[in-house]
Amino acid sequence: MRHSFKQLILKIPLLSTVAIISKRVIKLPSDYSSNQMRLDNINNQVTIIQQLVDANSAQVEKLVSKYDRRQMVLDNIQKQLSLLQQSLESGVTKHQKKINKKELFADDHSLDVFYTNFEDKFRGSEDLIEERLKEYLPYFTQSSIDFKKHPVLDIGSGRGELLKTLKDAKINAIGLDINSDMVERANAMGLKTKQGDASEFLQNTASQTYGAITGFHIAEHLPFPVLYRTLAEIHRVLVPGGFVIFETPNPENVFVGTHNFYMDPSHLHPLPPALMEFTLETCGYNSIEIKRIHPDKTPKENSLPADLSNRFYGPRDYAVVGYK
Repeated sequence: MRHSFKQLILKIPLLSTVAIISKRVIKLPSDYSSNQMRLDNINNQVTIIQQLVDANSAQVEKLVSKYDRRQMVLDNIQKQLSLLQQSLESGVTKHQKKINKKELFADDHSLDVFYTNFEDKFRGSEDLIEERLKEYLPYFTQSSIDFKKHPVLDIGSGRGELLKTLKDAKINAIGLDINSDMVERANAMGLKTKQGDASEFLQNTASQTYGAITGFHIAEHLPFPVLYRTLAEIHRVLVPGGFVIFETPNPENVFVGTHNFYMDPSHLHPLPPALMEFTLETCGYNSIEIKRIHPDKTPKENSLPADLSNRFYGPRDYAVVGYK
């Protein structure tokens, strides 16, 4: 059957469409294959990524586990440190209580009269001590300090030998002693003395009150922490240019360091000159001087080398002097 020309013309778009569709259908396997390859590549990449994620997750878990273990260790250390701190604080408190309970000789006032009598017998007469103390007068007479305005404070003033020496030189001075019998005795001589503990007294004293503060044979009676705080407080209450003088037994002398020192039942421990010098330096004093005094009389027949002879017959006392 023949189609008319018009019918053929009408069939052309249909044929074109069929042709296009046919081409696309023919091309589908190729596109599918290409897309499948792409999908496979994506799946492979996803698999690789997943493997990396799994590996990293395992590593992270290991790190977390290690961190947790270390954190546990740190927590345990922290607990141990906390317990140790509590133990130390408890121990310090108990130790402090023991120290507080361990009464110092001077704190027992039932021994006040005993110690006054002890000084009379073993320290030497008041006249002898006054004569010795005169060698310190130049420190006061040559000072530019106005002692009327800023007096001398003599800690552990005892029988009042220094107070009397300074009074005779018209230098204003007051004494402080914890021994009630000593204070009563000094006041009876017309000397200005107060009874009290040096640490407490200084803590309640305003800064830059005194021109000079002395302590003759008092340092060896104090526990070292108390001595250190006392020297620090003295520095505070001194006026600029003021000075401190502390005299104490000299353990460089063998007889002093091994025997004579322990004759006094209230002595705690000898203090070497270098220690006192360093302590004053640490507390802020300047121009520190060590004054070695009162040597034994060397026997005429002494064949010892000079340094050894000095150990046996050298100065029995020394003074440390420091300035603010």
